[in-house]
Amino acid sequence: MRRFFSLLVLGALLTGLAGCGQEVTEPSVPDEPLALETLAVEISKNGLSTEQLLEDKRQLPNQLRDAFSQAGVEIGQVTVTIGSSPAATAQALEEGSVDLAFLPAEDFLRSGGAAVLLGDAPQPRLTPAAGDDPADWNGAENARSYDEDAPWQGGTFSLICTAPTEYGRQLAERDTPTWEELDHARWGVLGEDSLGGYQCLELWLEDTYEGNQIGDLTDVTAYESYEALFRAAAAGEIDAFPIRADARMDVAEAWTLSPLRTAESGMQGFDREESVWDEVQVIAVTEPLYTTLAAVPSERPDLTDGRFAAGLEQVLSQLNRDTPERMEVLGCSHFAPLTDESLDPLRRLMTARGEVLGGEMS
Repeated sequence: MRRFFSLLVLGALLTGLAGCGQEVTEPSVPDEPLALETLAVEISKNGLSTEQLLEDKRQLPNQLRDAFSQAGVEIGQVTVTIGSSPAATAQALEEGSVDLAFLPAEDFLRSGGAAVLLGDAPQPRLTPAAGDDPADWNGAENARSYDEDAPWQGGTFSLICTAPTEYGRQLAERDTPTWEELDHARWGVLGEDSLGGYQCLELWLEDTYEGNQIGDLTDVTAYESYEALFRAAAAGEIDAFPIRADARMDVAEAWTLSPLRTAESGMQGFDREESVWDEVQVIAVTEPLYTTLAAVPSERPDLTDGRFAAGLEQVLSQLNRDTPERMEVLGCSHFAPLTDESLDPLRRLMTARGEVLGGEMS
């Protein structure tokens, strides 16, 4: 009875405090620092020389351990191995013989049993901010620049653009062009290994036009560079083409210069009268694709812990500041947080190509 009476008094006291505007909360418990006895890291060759690979293998363990310590993750010993192939690295990651791997995104998806933490971030975010509405990317008032204070942009997405030709302008006026209208255009693309200049367009066509691909378009010409694509557009040789999201920034100055003049970049003038922001119109914005991932075994809760991912992102940022040449062996200079769902566009593209993917990712 006394215990019951005490509980009633306590309940009344708490009710009174709530009525006075007081809030009763549980005391917060700070996160404990993450500590690992060992961390086995595997990297890919990435076309580097044997000399550079051996130097990276020698220098990275201490650099990573020290950087992790500054990021609040204590690691007793870090080892670095060089994978014989991306597929072998993916298998080692799945089997758990590697704790952290940097590998191509496609090889990661062909395997299974791993969790992705970070993905390549090839460029800083652009300002003013724009999403997937093409109208936000058009007009001189929406000219792009890099936001140096913003985080780096994860993945590579493409802008599907029209050239300043008569038919290109007609396409730009369509809210959603039909497949027949797209097929009537003369297209320019980059090589098949280009994300912004080919693969993003391939995915967009697959998703939007019932599985049609670039190979189904009647008139397609491949060019060696974005500059060559823009020159073809300026010369009226193509009506539509995909570009990396920041590509117009590279040609903006040269676009209205005489062919006898060169921009500060050294690019020869395109001899156009209006700005590239007004003449090259965006009709669609694609989803991003990724090339390089940092991943861990999915059965390791200590590594899939958000503290490790946050620490790893900080470590890679510091490594890029201190020894940027070391990042080449990791496959990318900058990385950004990544969820497994963000890889769905690449999954769809690989599936459309007939690729066999691994099991469900964590």
